[in-house]
Amino acid sequence: MKNIALVGPRGVGKSKISRKLSKLTGKPVLSTDMIAVYLTGGLSIPDFVKSHSGNWKPFRDLEYEILQHVASSQSLILDCGGGILFDQDESGKEVVSERKVRILKDNAFVISLSRKSEYLVEKIQNDPTRPPLSSVLSYKTILESRLPQYRAHSDIQIALDDRSVEEVCEEILRRSGWA
Repeated sequence: MKNIALVGPRGVGKSKISRKLSKLTGKPVLSTDMIAVYLTGGLSIPDFVKSHSGNWKPFRDLEYEILQHVASSQSLILDCGGGILFDQDESGKEVVSERKVRILKDNAFVISLSRKSEYLVEKIQNDPTRPPLSSVLSYKTILESRLPQYRAHSDIQIALDDRSVEEVCEEILRRSGWA
């Protein structure tokens, strides 16, 4: 059975949904962010980015390595970090990561989760566990540029607004063929 990969912006609820899916199916969850913390010797993502002078490129490369390792697995629930679909070009600009998108699409049923932008901005704005994505762009600006990419590179899109975790998980299982 193909993996399920949950993608979407930080704070949308990917971790909560993935844990509930795991309980319902008995299948393991792999969090790309947790694996990254493990591989860096326990260094948090904010500290890892800070240790690279605020440059996200080394972290995006680490995400790619993680996806390469889990690609051959089956029947996993992948809780993907909010930037999993992105890389940085030579100038430091965020771009769609064709290499990571290809791995996800080839090895998983990719589900884009969404919520209203106002909810997401409010939820993450003062969270110290979430490092700034840019020193010049606001999270809302980055979010608005990413949203179309989450939709474009997923098999299905599910809005979580005003829905219970159970309802969302039932829809995921039905639409992914895991039911």
